[in-house]
Amino acid sequence: MDVVKVLRYWAENIFTPRSMLQRKYESFKALLEYDSKALNLIADLEEIFYGEKLADRQQTVALHAELADAVEGMIRQLLVMNPLNYHDLPDNFQRINTAARTSVIPQLSESKVPYIISLAEAGEQPHLAGGKGANLGKVFNLDGINVPTGFVITANAFHYFIEYNGLRAELDKRLCKMEAGKRDLLAVLTLEIQELILAGELPPDLVDEMEQARCQYLEDETILAVRSSALAEDSEISFAGQYASELNIAVDDVVDAYKRVLAGKYCPRAVSYRIVNGLTDSDTAMAVLIIPMIDARSAGVIYSIDPDCLNRDSIGIYGVSGLGNSLVDGSVVPAKASLHREQTPRLVSECAFDSASLPDEKMLVELARCALRLEEYFGCPQDVEWAIDQGGEFHILQTRPLQQEHDVATVTHGPIPAVPYIDGLERASAGAGCGEIYFARTGEEIARIPEGCVIITPTLKPALLTFAGNINAVLSATGSRASHFASVAREMGIPVLVGDVMERFKQGQLVTVDGMEGAVFEGCVEDVLTRSFSTAEVSSRVLDLYKDIIPHTVKLTLTDPQGDNFSAQGCRSLHDLVRFCHEKSINEMFSLVDKRGLGMGRAKQLETGLPLVLYVIDLDRGLSSGTEKKKIVRPDDISSTPMQALWLGLADKRVPWSEELTHVDWEEFDRMSAGIFNKNSKILASYGILAKDYLHLLVRFGYHLSEVDSLCGDDAMQNYIKFRFKGGGAGIDNRLLRLQFISQVLNHYGFEIKIRGDMLDAVSARLDRFETERQLSVLGYLMAVTRLMDMRMVDNAQVDDEVSSFIKDAENIDG
Repeated sequence: MDVVKVLRYWAENIFTPRSMLQRKYESFKALLEYDSKALNLIADLEEIFYGEKLADRQQTVALHAELADAVEGMIRQLLVMNPLNYHDLPDNFQRINTAARTSVIPQLSESKVPYIISLAEAGEQPHLAGGKGANLGKVFNLDGINVPTGFVITANAFHYFIEYNGLRAELDKRLCKMEAGKRDLLAVLTLEIQELILAGELPPDLVDEMEQARCQYLEDETILAVRSSALAEDSEISFAGQYASELNIAVDDVVDAYKRVLAGKYCPRAVSYRIVNGLTDSDTAMAVLIIPMIDARSAGVIYSIDPDCLNRDSIGIYGVSGLGNSLVDGSVVPAKASLHREQTPRLVSECAFDSASLPDEKMLVELARCALRLEEYFGCPQDVEWAIDQGGEFHILQTRPLQQEHDVATVTHGPIPAVPYIDGLERASAGAGCGEIYFARTGEEIARIPEGCVIITPTLKPALLTFAGNINAVLSATGSRASHFASVAREMGIPVLVGDVMERFKQGQLVTVDGMEGAVFEGCVEDVLTRSFSTAEVSSRVLDLYKDIIPHTVKLTLTDPQGDNFSAQGCRSLHDLVRFCHEKSINEMFSLVDKRGLGMGRAKQLETGLPLVLYVIDLDRGLSSGTEKKKIVRPDDISSTPMQALWLGLADKRVPWSEELTHVDWEEFDRMSAGIFNKNSKILASYGILAKDYLHLLVRFGYHLSEVDSLCGDDAMQNYIKFRFKGGGAGIDNRLLRLQFISQVLNHYGFEIKIRGDMLDAVSARLDRFETERQLSVLGYLMAVTRLMDMRMVDNAQVDDEVSSFIKDAENIDG
């Protein structure tokens, strides 16, 4: 306990009560500002925690820091109001905030050795080698499968590079602003990070180790491949096409190529992809795989289970001449072959076989046998990258879990009662989607892809990955299921078809894409859409990412102000502290004056003629002269400009009030009193803090509350109205209809509106005194009209009708 503050508090209480009360009032106003900020921050955090907003984990770190500052500010102001009753709050805040900070802030990443491991060691150390390096390392140690030798620059080396260049704070400053849906901002922030990385220097000891590893494992190689191998890459989350790899790199250029791969970790599509999949920046720390560059005669991919032939009972081999990068980037249509999934695979005669760009039948059988062996070893179907060198020997360059169609893609179904607009298109990803056609031919057009569209594109470019969340379906002139985009589309359930589509449709044409049958229908065909059960639900990994943070930050356990646990010690989260400080500050304002009557006056009951229990506190000319000794005042005694304006609407004679129904906090009344508590209790009542140009009013209308905070004076630049509406006694659908009504009305009168759950916030600012008073009168009338509206709301049509009627009536408020 701060003894100096306690002595000052007692001295002011005895000798200068007016000074003390004024300081309490000022602290109360400051506390309410902190309270408003804290509640908004809690709502922002909840949007992230429950998947309504997909943001980088670092944003929660920044929001938590702001929330902690706001809560500490509330505690500081409450201690000014009464340092005796709340002296234990700071210690409890430290206890809660330490737990919150521990859960929010990610653990420090390892930047210690080893910085280099051999490919042979990588298979047992995925936390160092990343997905691609670890998978290839496991295959490297299998007999009978050719894998190039090489080494991995570990994830620890990535952290060492960031630490050596002092980039962590700069990265965090940008990561905390990143959200999956904000394309332009992502582009700017990721470019800044990439520039920081490319401008950085590799630690000299790391450069030395890289050169030693090259001499040890790749001494005779002059051209290398420098490939990404992020920690989460090539796992159940594929990251197909998200990261850059550097091919045909001369020995002297490996250091620069390594930095480019690190920078590629922060391309917009990769950042957006990991955020959507609930991964942090540390979860995707970048390891880098260094292997010799294969002088490929042909290359491609193998799907150990390929549904394109024999309904998932075949192996698919796709190939192109030379390197395989033109295959996976979707720029060419590959040759393909299908083989039976048997101990000795053989070509499927029923399926088309394109021998161009593919090895002979003997080599196809060897590739298929290798894919089956890898499937057995890893325990799941595999997506395998292969290359055959100029000497005719095949090499496995990568293997990862095959991203398969949703199971519903293979179910049988009845005939569709509609004629396809076009059919016979090649399926790259199953599913179904409906939307308006949008042509995405250029980078500029891709950057403007609207939400819910069906895009037509010349090829399946990786750039489309950034905007996959906006796309309902894709029709492409070239590409295949072996492209990176198709791989990610299968994860997301987006149908992708390939074929002659560029000249067959018009911009804005409404179509349904049937990814199962390779057909497109005009309009939205329900029978096609209902076959696809894929949803747009948030990844469980996103929710899991925050489950340990919620109890210490946004979870509210202090629900009953009269409960035994409603204390500083009973607080379990920052939200609890917000609730505690807010409730206690209100109690402090309702007990401003001691029994001697010193100061500016006790809280007075406002006798309104309405069935509303309301107490007011006059802090600075909010009530007219002569009311100082009154316990009960009337509306005619109010001299507060904003309260007068609000009351004009709230007490409008056209609004019917039932005299049998007293408006107090019914939920608190039921819980606290079991039906016998005095309804005139200040704990259950509404309250107002009045000054000549200031009003803070909280009206408890049963199961919901309306809160108004306003400054209304001669300085238009200082004038504002803040309004909050929350809760209700009806079901959530009815409450949301009432919020829709309120939102439309306030929007008509120029308020800025934000709705989160069943809470509406509105603000209007910088209007002259007359316009501010006019808005307050409308707001008061709105509060009166809507107090029981949720009980009778039915549908949107009723909302529209009542909005029109209200606006007409509001223009005729008496006075």
